[in-house]
Amino acid sequence: MINDQEKIRWFDLAVKFQIDGMIFLTMKSRKNGIGSWVIEDVDSHKVLNSNMEWEDDLPIDKRDQAFTIRTRFDFDAAASMYEQYKMFAESA
Repeated sequence: MINDQEKIRWFDLAVKFQIDGMIFLTMKSRKNGIGSWVIEDVDSHKVLNSNMEWEDDLPIDKRDQAFTIRTRFDFDAAASMYEQYKMFAESA
């Protein structure tokens, strides 16, 4: 049986979509048939949160519920949020 770190590495390799430069939409876990997605900058090891801010992607043992709520989304919400981020970034 594979451990959690191996599962995350497998998901990173199996379900990752490049959306701009080194920014990817990546499934980090799947529960009850629903994926948990992040928008991640793989160069800086940061994830986009629901406040449209980049923050460090914490190791599993350091994540609390607030972090998960802020940084993990269903696919449609993540894709929509990235589109909003692009509009926000272009207007800044």
